[in-house]
Amino acid sequence: MSDAFRISLADLRRQEGSRLEFVRSIPAPDTFATALVRTIGDISVDGALQSVSEGVLVTGTVDYTTLAECARCLREVEEDLTSDVTELYFYPNRAKALQESGDEEAEEVALIEDDTIDIEPLLRDTIVGQMPFIPLCDENCPGLCAVCGGRLADLPDDHAHEEEFQEMTALDELRAKLAAEEQGS
Repeated sequence: MSDAFRISLADLRRQEGSRLEFVRSIPAPDTFATALVRTIGDISVDGALQSVSEGVLVTGTVDYTTLAECARCLREVEEDLTSDVTELYFYPNRAKALQESGDEEAEEVALIEDDTIDIEPLLRDTIVGQMPFIPLCDENCPGLCAVCGGRLADLPDDHAHEEEFQEMTALDELRAKLAAEEQGS
């Protein structure tokens, strides 16, 4: 965990309703990604901490940039996004009381540790949770030409290829090579 994600609560009074604003700009870590999309540049957080009886409520807005490759045409897609975040960080004694009362979800609550909170899991879950499973440059992206590999959106409407049936010579050559190697073994 990076110290950039840690927020000190030293200046926040423990009186319910006390509020403290904060602004952070944090370099996007490599873990804020999926197999197809990653976060780049800085993550900007504009938020507030508010004392509540159970702990500290964090609310705010996160601005970030994602980079992906269109699944249809392979064009690079960079997108600036904004997400709202909200998380309640519990005082350890409050979380323990919830666990002892039989609350099964109390084991997974965010905790205040050493008078600080760690917003990395909150930001990662928010940002990665917003990433598309299949990134597209445009919802109607037509993809690539199956013959020449050109991006269909960039090709003229009358783009076509002579439809000649050609043997797959490269595949046939590979098949013959493999068969010869198999017989030679």
